[in-house]
Amino acid sequence: SSASECIFVCMLAARAQAIKRLRKLHPFIEEGVLLSKLMAYCSKEAHSCVEKGAMMAFVKLRILEPDENNSLRGATLRQVMEQDEAMGLIPFFVSTTLGTTSCCSFDNIAEIGQVCQQFETVWLHVDAAYAGSAFICPEFRSLMNGVQYADSFNLNTNKWLLTNFDCSCLWVKDRYKLTCALVVDPLYLQHGYAGAVDYRHWGIPLSRRFRSLKLWFVLRTYGITGLQKYIRHHCQLAKRFERLVRSDNKYEILNEVKMGLVCFRLKDDPTNKLNKKLLETINESGKLHMVPALVHDKYVIRFCVVAEHATEDDIGNIIKICITK
Repeated sequence: SSASECIFVCMLAARAQAIKRLRKLHPFIEEGVLLSKLMAYCSKEAHSCVEKGAMMAFVKLRILEPDENNSLRGATLRQVMEQDEAMGLIPFFVSTTLGTTSCCSFDNIAEIGQVCQQFETVWLHVDAAYAGSAFICPEFRSLMNGVQYADSFNLNTNKWLLTNFDCSCLWVKDRYKLTCALVVDPLYLQHGYAGAVDYRHWGIPLSRRFRSLKLWFVLRTYGITGLQKYIRHHCQLAKRFERLVRSDNKYEILNEVKMGLVCFRLKDDPTNKLNKKLLETINESGKLHMVPALVHDKYVIRFCVVAEHATEDDIGNIIKICITK
């Protein structure tokens, strides 16, 4: 249904895998004691659903500082994981992000993946809810270098691939590790096709919508060329918005614009009062909607191209609302 569910079920699978290994090593220690030693990791820039997932899975979560580009690095992760191991804790799950919510930054999964390989039974998840759709364009695929290390990967086609909500895709390297953690098989659900793929073992709900049908229609209607054109057009509009904002020296851009998201703010506003008022004015116009975020500990306004038929004229009209107020 969403990236939140994708991350949560992968965390549950990683937890089950870690507990299974620890029970073999320590058969006389209660499972609750082992559970209390498990530690998950993510960047400060990770979506809030990672923290919520850890709460629901009853595991500890270590939130790490990214680098100056808001990217989580391998050295940072290694240092903290080694410290936790020295304290008797057990790293078991790392959630990385390609295209963070605040500023569309990208964790260095090539470095992180190599670190995870050095720890036994650490599950590496890649959350590409937003940016994942852009990887249908070859020019963006360098941003996912290291994806071969991932144990699971999710993207939301309802964010940027012309599919209505909800429709998320989850890939796992070893589906048996996922399903073994989620199998509950009472007599009234047993049937004669137990050897077939049964998606009730892949998630929380027993039943599910026929989400794949609407995605199939999108793929058949637009084709790869049409979808690539759509993604590239949005990225070009975002770059145009960036150029127009930079042309006014009262404003600054706080992120590297790689896709369709631009984070901007008024420069001389230490209390953020002017920027909050600007955001309020933008949203009260009724013509567009933006939300705030913190980037490098600064209050920013997030502009993201999401309208299917957005044009350069639309960007010009948006600039008039954002810049002249």
